[in-house]
Amino acid sequence: MNRYGILFFSLFFISTQISAVSYSDYFWDDFKAALDWGRVSPKAQNRFQNFVEEPQEGFGADYHIYGGGAFRSQRGGDDKDQAGKYLGLGQASAQAAFYYRSKSYYLSLILGPRLLAAESKLIEKTVNSVWDGEAVLSLGAEFQNLDFHLEGGRGWQRLDGFGFLFNGMAEFGEVGVSKNKVLSFSLLSLRMKPEEEPLSPKAWNHSRREMWGGNIRSQGILFWENLQFFHYIYREPNFDPSEFKLYPQNVFGHYLYSGMEFRSASFWKDTNLDLSLIRVTGSRKQTAYPWQESEQTTDSFLAYSSLHGNLGDWLLSISGLYTRKDKEERRDSNSDGYAAPLAEPRVLGGYSSFLLYQSVYFPNDRLFYDLLAKKDPGFENKGIQMTGIQIGHSFLPSLRGDVFLNRSHSEMGMGTEMILKLTGNLENTIKGFFTASICYANVDPQKTVVFVTEPFREKSAEKEFWRYYVSAGFKF
Repeated sequence: MNRYGILFFSLFFISTQISAVSYSDYFWDDFKAALDWGRVSPKAQNRFQNFVEEPQEGFGADYHIYGGGAFRSQRGGDDKDQAGKYLGLGQASAQAAFYYRSKSYYLSLILGPRLLAAESKLIEKTVNSVWDGEAVLSLGAEFQNLDFHLEGGRGWQRLDGFGFLFNGMAEFGEVGVSKNKVLSFSLLSLRMKPEEEPLSPKAWNHSRREMWGGNIRSQGILFWENLQFFHYIYREPNFDPSEFKLYPQNVFGHYLYSGMEFRSASFWKDTNLDLSLIRVTGSRKQTAYPWQESEQTTDSFLAYSSLHGNLGDWLLSISGLYTRKDKEERRDSNSDGYAAPLAEPRVLGGYSSFLLYQSVYFPNDRLFYDLLAKKDPGFENKGIQMTGIQIGHSFLPSLRGDVFLNRSHSEMGMGTEMILKLTGNLENTIKGFFTASICYANVDPQKTVVFVTEPFREKSAEKEFWRYYVSAGFKF
């Protein structure tokens, strides 16, 4: 057992799960992130406790219906930037929980179909639909201040609050224990096939991806509001993407993700410090012929920090994101750019930000994939260094406005953007929310164009981009 395994199993005896969340909770991610400085923190409780707020002893049932949608459009740049594209989606889920609870233990089954329809246009218009669902069986026992639980099935998983690691559907098994909802520990195994999400056992076959590992979390202790350590192994299958080759091209990847997530206790009245650090090491092997094998090794990291608080009626934050870049311009045996299985960050404006998601054509791999784009992590990317200032104000108890001023350096070049964002809470009418934003970005490619005739060389012109993003979620 390596040193990480020894650390986690040693801490099991002094600490105790970061729980999975349901797909319906995902409908509210944009809203939660807008109110919590880009963080969507998983709760230190299991699905049953999260879904049924005040369960009675004996047999019981509960249900909820959810709906939502999002629209993203982009303009600007030139033809190769592929910026003139859009995506719109609608989604719905109905969840039902059936349970039996006694004084010391409970058994529950949560079922919920998941429906999604999307229309997008890059070059041609495409329409996609997803028919999926959640089915999670939970068994738990409570002894004094300890809560033990065992869960398994298919459901939505979120492994970190800032979205730098994994946020998606998976078959899973989890065992965990928590103490007073303050200290928690869990071991988790995931199987997923992000590019296919049908209501069928396809994700269990040989082409699935796998993650397993554990995390430790504590809340409201000493000088922190939240502190989490995690260690996960990510494994890609050994399979041929094409079934009709004389010599199959087998691909196999094995990576370790180790990191921590921190939010300080409040100081200066309403000020907090956020910190996220993740390191990834591993390799991906490819076999084109039985006698030929190539290997790409990875050693990279991500760092994010944010200082945020209130100044009178105003909300202020300053944030920074850094990921290591792959130094070579060509593909080689070292791929040291940061990438994750299903990253979906909402910091620095999240999906409202053009500079964060960089939704243009890249010759190299992409750091973060945009809405609904799900592919294997690509470590041949040039990283990103991004800083931002956020200024927010609540005009009404249910209406908030934010301005983001971001600057980044990435494969696109040097970029500056401004985001105007509006977030509304619809609790007074129906249980729901909406967000709407507009982003203007100016990017200097910092490249030189070579011509056959005069002037022979010329600096690439600056580019302008507009990005529009709207999302909403409802609960009935």
